[in-house]
Amino acid sequence: MAPKLNLRAVAITLFIALEISYFLCIAGDLLFGWTMYQAWMPVLPGFIWPLTLGGFLVGLLWLALYSVYGAALIVLPYNYFSRREAV
Repeated sequence: MAPKLNLRAVAITLFIALEISYFLCIAGDLLFGWTMYQAWMPVLPGFIWPLTLGGFLVGLLWLALYSVYGAALIVLPYNYFSRREAV
């Protein structure tokens, strides 16, 4: 029988991965003049450049929501189909 995935654990893992990417991109933009903010602006409504505290926090909120959504897209079907295979 395949082990079940934990929705909360997968959501937290995705959030950490996205958060690290978000911080690295913003640091690169601020320190080295990269233009990674252009990749974040279309997918994080409310994220603005030049960076403000409000825009930064809105970006983190959207990353949290995307993490839960992504985890649900992965975990729920996986648990359903792995349970059906075991029967």
